[in-house]
Amino acid sequence: MEQHAGRWMTCNKLFNFQDGREIRVGDCALFRAVDVPPFIGLIRWIEKKEEGYPKLRVSWLYRPTDVKLNKGIQLNAAPNEIFYSFHQDEASAVSLLHPCKVAFLRKGVELPAGISSFVCWRVYDIDSKCLWWLTDQDYINVSSSFLSCFVR
Repeated sequence: MEQHAGRWMTCNKLFNFQDGREIRVGDCALFRAVDVPPFIGLIRWIEKKEEGYPKLRVSWLYRPTDVKLNKGIQLNAAPNEIFYSFHQDEASAVSLLHPCKVAFLRKGVELPAGISSFVCWRVYDIDSKCLWWLTDQDYINVSSSFLSCFVR
């Protein structure tokens, strides 16, 4: 059991959809969006309901077009690069389109061909509007320990 938002809940690590898809805590997935490319999220927990789709806690990954840096800072990003953020929301699994592959890599590590759909080398701090390398120790956040288990 985990406490979240002042209530105790049972967190499942796996959910099987009726159509055969499955999602696990730690998976990245594409989520339905309106008039923009699908959102990309990292699933933090799954709260199964008695009926219907479960509720998900998702950390959002930002596309370069969604990153707003401080004035005068130019964003240089690889074509398939996305940015981890500490921005989290609850989302219904009904909005989940399908899992996707994201490689979380240390600075300077190149993505091997054919491994992932997306690559993530950096963290986007939405509050200070700046970027950090995944392995930087300059940003302090409780979520950074969760993220460290994904970085190769």
